[in-house]
Amino acid sequence: MLGTDLQQEAERQIVICNACRYCEGICAVFPALQMQRSFVAGDIDYFANLCHDCGACYHDCQFSPPHEFAINLPKTLAGVRQESYGRYAWPAALAPVFARNGLVIAVIAALSVTAFLAGMIMWNAPGALFSAHTAPEGFYALMSHNAMVGLFGPVFLFSIFAMLMGCAISGAMPMRCAAFRAKRLLRSGRRSRMRAPYAISMAAVLAVSTRMTSPKISGGSIIT
Repeated sequence: MLGTDLQQEAERQIVICNACRYCEGICAVFPALQMQRSFVAGDIDYFANLCHDCGACYHDCQFSPPHEFAINLPKTLAGVRQESYGRYAWPAALAPVFARNGLVIAVIAALSVTAFLAGMIMWNAPGALFSAHTAPEGFYALMSHNAMVGLFGPVFLFSIFAMLMGCAISGAMPMRCAAFRAKRLLRSGRRSRMRAPYAISMAAVLAVSTRMTSPKISGGSIIT
């Protein structure tokens, strides 16, 4: 069951793409969607995050506007991808932030810089920020390396942890499908030197994404 209007529109376009298959060699999205005939919300989100919004399929498509089918898969998947960032955000309380992320980031950045400078002034003499430092310590005379690690290290670790939680929450395509796609890409790369770098890189991405996720499979589709 697809939950949002964008997911339903993406499914409509993907069904048409699956019947046409003209774009199957353009990127990793099309080989992935061709492996099944029905899609759940997790599948649509997965395809959206495989898409790099290059626009090649839009320009190649014979059903793009003004055709009545109005196929614009990059634009539709971009919308689904934006929704998925909020849907799989961790902590879940931060999900609404994605709807107005520009304002939130601007406010947080301004407050963070202000707090950082205020802390530097309080830690050192106010004039130290605006005077020349000729000592070997350089910038570390204002803030030691250990203080920087203590301040920014937890933020970095939280970012890594949040990304891992996002992978665990979102799920992925079945492992056997990812392995099949990797082998298929490698075989195609061996037949064509022009495609070899692309095939190897895509196989590596598939392998890493598969190892970082733990999908649940029901009837050939993903349960999220």
